[in-house]
Amino acid sequence: MSSEDNKIYRNRRPLRTIAVTVLVLLLVLIVLAVCVFFGFRRYIVYTDDGVRLEVPWLQDSSQSGSSAAGFRLLF
Repeated sequence: MSSEDNKIYRNRRPLRTIAVTVLVLLLVLIVLAVCVFFGFRRYIVYTDDGVRLEVPWLQDSSQSGSSAAGFRLLF
């Protein structure tokens, strides 16, 4: 191999490294989103007014029971 062929090969390696890194980060974000979705599924409350997300640790402790405000989802 000539030195010019070596130079071309070395220049293409960083592009592949960047592409693999972006792909891995994208896959991690997708897996995290799926885990969050299935983890919060138990906190979804369906009412006549729509769908709410009631997360116990995010609610105000001064309010009680069903009067506690949840997060509204727009479905």
